[in-house]
Amino acid sequence: MGFITRVSAFTGALALAACASIDGKNEHAGLQMPGKVPANAAVAATWYNPPSEFPGICLTQFRDGSLRFDGGFAFFNPGRWTYDPAKAELRLQLAPTPSLALSHAQIVLHKNLLRVDGQKNTLVYSVKADTDAIGLGGFVFYRDMPCPAGV
Repeated sequence: MGFITRVSAFTGALALAACASIDGKNEHAGLQMPGKVPANAAVAATWYNPPSEFPGICLTQFRDGSLRFDGGFAFFNPGRWTYDPAKAELRLQLAPTPSLALSHAQIVLHKNLLRVDGQKNTLVYSVKADTDAIGLGGFVFYRDMPCPAGV
């Protein structure tokens, strides 16, 4: 009888955990990106602006919700990110920058940028499984393009 009670309690706990995940109360909810899964288990997505007149810039989204710029835009570090699959919205919360809202005010100039929340230093992008690029600071960042070592 004690075994059945323990199994029932365990099963109930699993059911509650599953319900919490469905309701979005899982602590890692919103940290999955649609599309290609990177080979590095710690990385959720990479975006790369290849070198042209400026050196290449890499944006890496980590599965723990952090993000990092390498090769440029270091003033945006440290950052955080979330993804809302229901709205297909990627939110990049960047380090406080006084000109963030001003520099991104012309949303149409920034590929897939939906809105800017200057109070929260957050850029909100439309990103789906087939989204190939986003625009940030006048640069185009291509999705799933590998970032070279040392960038």
